[in-house]
Amino acid sequence: MINTERFMGYDKNEFGELVINPKEAMAVRSFADIYLWGVGSSRLGQLADFLGIPSVIGGKWTGGSFMGMFKNEKYKGDFHLQKYYIPEDKRNQTVRNHGEVQSYYMEDSHPAILSTEVWDALQEKIEENKRGRNIAQSDTQKYQNRYPLTGMMYCPHCGKTLRRRIGYKKKVEWLCSTYIEEGKQACPGVRIPDESAARQDIIEPTVAEE
Repeated sequence: MINTERFMGYDKNEFGELVINPKEAMAVRSFADIYLWGVGSSRLGQLADFLGIPSVIGGKWTGGSFMGMFKNEKYKGDFHLQKYYIPEDKRNQTVRNHGEVQSYYMEDSHPAILSTEVWDALQEKIEENKRGRNIAQSDTQKYQNRYPLTGMMYCPHCGKTLRRRIGYKKKVEWLCSTYIEEGKQACPGVRIPDESAARQDIIEPTVAEE
């Protein structure tokens, strides 16, 4: 079963199958077009907030929200099973699958919101923007392999991602990035102990709960 609560553009019918939500799908297509025109994900988030378009988690839009959307193969009608897995030596932690275990890719598993051509163009644009910012994909993968929850947890108050921080007595926690950068006047924040986050078996972007 595919969760649609954090999956803009789709609902489920009485049989549990994905069906397109026309209003949300129109927004997804518009976001994709605007991004391909050259508007960055952060500016796109500001535009969506200004227009009053609700985000999938109910808070403000972030650049990460759009990156998660644009890189999600489900929007072109495909479904990649086993993108994440639980290693035998880390039973309480999920990690990205880079070929360590068998995965399954199903094409045309449900109605597409974006054409394959548009989806492919989005991937090219994302990589082009990465090169422009001198962000090496290998460096990103190394960090995500080391901390697989990076980019997977979102603040329930402002919608921004949580960041891993080492605090007092080397206690590892995940904190709201808005709270870290702008303080509690901007967001009351959320604080999740690393061991608690690891026990949640997070395999998809998730709104954090203390």
